[in-house]
Amino acid sequence: MASTPDALLAEAEKWLGYKEGANNHTKFGEWYATLVHDTSFAYASWCDEYVSYCGYASGNADIVGEFAYCPSHVNWFKNRGQWHKASEAVKKGDIVFFDWDNDGVADHVEIARADSAPGATIATIGGNTSSGLAGSQSNGDGVYERTRYRSDVLGFGRPAYKSAGTSTGTGGGKTPAPTTKYTPPAFPKGLAPNRSTPSAKPLQKALKATGWLGQGVTLSDNYGPQTQKSVAGFNTKHGLNDVGKPYDPAIGPKGWALLFTVAYG
Repeated sequence: MASTPDALLAEAEKWLGYKEGANNHTKFGEWYATLVHDTSFAYASWCDEYVSYCGYASGNADIVGEFAYCPSHVNWFKNRGQWHKASEAVKKGDIVFFDWDNDGVADHVEIARADSAPGATIATIGGNTSSGLAGSQSNGDGVYERTRYRSDVLGFGRPAYKSAGTSTGTGGGKTPAPTTKYTPPAFPKGLAPNRSTPSAKPLQKALKATGWLGQGVTLSDNYGPQTQKSVAGFNTKHGLNDVGKPYDPAIGPKGWALLFTVAYG
């Protein structure tokens, strides 16, 4: 299909009214799980999986990106020179990221349905949101068209669409980098709760990158209580607890690979 914002939006609009299944299960998550070879993504928060799927299905994967974690997607656009401030004009087909709590970290992502002048509201379409203000804006139940306020926008990425006349990229004439599959580091031996090992620090960095561990926590070789609590939350969220354990503070090879993929993939 053509690399245009219209093609991206045509695919996005096919899914208007789509509702998630039990435990956040979606078609978009199933697709992403196959992409990264990890079934847990089929049940993950799916706003970015939806945007990424629409990019893939419309022939725009190389310029829209393929992500499940909004902050990583933001960094991808920044690294390509295609990031714009919330105060700037929006173009149809831009990928708009939202920061509901004003902490500088992207919480949600949608696609701009039309151009928008600086300061004006933005017409969008997005997944894992609600049909109105009464429900969760970044953990809703379906795909909906929305009108968003600039005060909620962190910024937006502008894909380098190849067809002129609707929306253009800002990559300075550079050829966009190809999408590559992320490979997490190998699971380290000896990493376990209440043990001291250098591999605890990269674990803590990845937990910080995904928001599970506070930025103010000092990195340490000790796999202590704060790291354990963060890992337990991550395990529970992604269904990685050992059978019969409602609280599981140990990271295993599968959880390690998923954590690093979410953090840096």
